[in-house]
Amino acid sequence: MSECHEPNVQHHYRDMSQQHDAAKLGIWLFLATEILLFGGLFCGYAVFRANHPDLFKWGGQFLDERYGAANTAVLLISSLTMAMAITYVQQEKRRLAIACLGITFVCAGIFMAIKSVEYEHKFHDHLLGGMAFYETSDHGDDMGGDHAASVIAHGDAEKGKILWNATCRSCHGANGEGVPGQGTVLNTSAFVYDHDDTELLEFIKVGRPANAPDSILQLEMPPKGGNPMLKDSAILDIVAYMRTLMVPVASADKKGAIHEEVAVATAPVVANAPEEAKAFLDSIPSSSMPNAMHAPSGLAPEGASEAQRMAVYERPKVPQLDEKRPANAHLFFGLYFLMTGLHGIHVIIGMIVLLWLMWRLQRGDFTKRYYSAVECGGLYWHIVDVIWIFLFPLWYLLA
Repeated sequence: MSECHEPNVQHHYRDMSQQHDAAKLGIWLFLATEILLFGGLFCGYAVFRANHPDLFKWGGQFLDERYGAANTAVLLISSLTMAMAITYVQQEKRRLAIACLGITFVCAGIFMAIKSVEYEHKFHDHLLGGMAFYETSDHGDDMGGDHAASVIAHGDAEKGKILWNATCRSCHGANGEGVPGQGTVLNTSAFVYDHDDTELLEFIKVGRPANAPDSILQLEMPPKGGNPMLKDSAILDIVAYMRTLMVPVASADKKGAIHEEVAVATAPVVANAPEEAKAFLDSIPSSSMPNAMHAPSGLAPEGASEAQRMAVYERPKVPQLDEKRPANAHLFFGLYFLMTGLHGIHVIIGMIVLLWLMWRLQRGDFTKRYYSAVECGGLYWHIVDVIWIFLFPLWYLLA
């Protein structure tokens, strides 16, 4: 290999042209892996949207297209200034190139600032992915109201009402009346009458399988009602609120009558469970909990009154969406944070690259022949912008 004395050319390249081509090939191979990464996420989005169209229509009311449009405009401007910076470097107009990179950096900062506002709102409203979606928020807000505090045994009934709506209501109903095929009646339950708070705490923590011998309706009771985030104190709050839903019992005779009434009411279900119960379960919706606040339950801050919960979570109504809460609501926000959050990480990496390029430009490292680093940084920034061009309509416009 012939020795090349041209400055900025590494020893293993023949000349500047070969080094420049190798650099561009390397960045394109890297960008191909980025496309594969986000391509898999877009495929996941397509699958989830096809399987849960009502979920995405419902979730769209929590995304503000104005924020998305502003971020799109900011990134388009940043792509323009990035391309201008490459041109100015090729023309050896260092100050103009630094200015354009600076504008690109500022646009990236604006993008992240807008995104942080969006995220902060969702964190505050507890619109999170995974099981954290079902955990009641604990902002510590001291919200007043005319509700009388009712502390029964070891629990706080007022706090228990919020937790009940977050965890228990979808199966046992708003007032413990039970949801057919999903949860038993609790407001007249002899089991609840016969056990104290400590015993009910242990039962709720452990749960009960559907095939348990003492299960009359043959319905599964998952541990902690399906919300593993519940602590013992929170369960006692739920028990305290559940006590307030109970139908008053005048005497032991009345209590015995309830035992008999429950047994009579559930006998036909048990007898016909193999055929009729299965057909009935298949016919009911995936979730029968009303979306009374135009948002999933479990999102209001602890201690909020009903009027305050309604005021905080009032959303523009969408036809056909306020009748039922979609099943697996946490999947929407889990995928949203995964895709937009990963894109945000790429924006932050791009900002670091921009700072590095401006520093090298200030030193005078780049010339009209040696500008590969600026062009490769520009290609990376453009792919970040292109990915957002797809994320914006998929999340903010189509939902």
